[in-house]
Amino acid sequence: MKVCVLNFSGNVGKSTVCAHLLQPRLKAQVFSVESLNLDSASEGLDVLRLRGKQFSELHQRLLKLEHAIVDVGSSNIEAFLKLMQHHADSQEEFDWFVIPVVKEAKQQGDTINTVAALRALDIPAEKIRILINKVDTDDDLEADFAPIYGFCKTGEAQLPTGAVIYANEIFTDLKALQMTIGDLNGDQTDYRQRLREATSEAEQDEAVQMIAMKGLAKTCNKNLDAAYVALFAQ
Repeated sequence: MKVCVLNFSGNVGKSTVCAHLLQPRLKAQVFSVESLNLDSASEGLDVLRLRGKQFSELHQRLLKLEHAIVDVGSSNIEAFLKLMQHHADSQEEFDWFVIPVVKEAKQQGDTINTVAALRALDIPAEKIRILINKVDTDDDLEADFAPIYGFCKTGEAQLPTGAVIYANEIFTDLKALQMTIGDLNGDQTDYRQRLREATSEAEQDEAVQMIAMKGLAKTCNKNLDAAYVALFAQ
């Protein structure tokens, strides 16, 4: 499966989606198409960086892969889409186009514009999936995202029920440690034993932090698993 994650807006969590939702489940190479802003590498991922004007190189690499994730930064999206149009049928290399969106009005407007740009390239609406991001469990999503819900009723993009990532402080904690949630899941260290054996306050603090993060990760993983299934449901 090959997924392109993009939005004309920044600050919608594209890199978080790539690092914590997609890569641990696809085990795929992540390509970062960015030149000015932070990209998936800031989330602890090993990424291959390209710029929008290097679309031809990206396309050739994608042709050789079964699975791939492309994180398109807002500073490069216009060049990326222009060259996608120039390379006829290159959009067919992607199985899905995922557009994360947050509550702010500007980001919702930019999300709608992103869908319009993809549809102008003849990308089928069923391949365009909007992912609600950075919300609280008690938020009224239909009220907070009324423009998105209304727009998706036109059939121009899909807004799958359950394709939601809830705010969780673990993302900030992992970023500070340059780890992904996949790294954390794969860490088999017994931090409670390490806490008992700690010989300094610094060692205790490190063990306590990791115990707390693993607890948060259990809740987060359930959310991410559900969002992943919902997002790519046919």
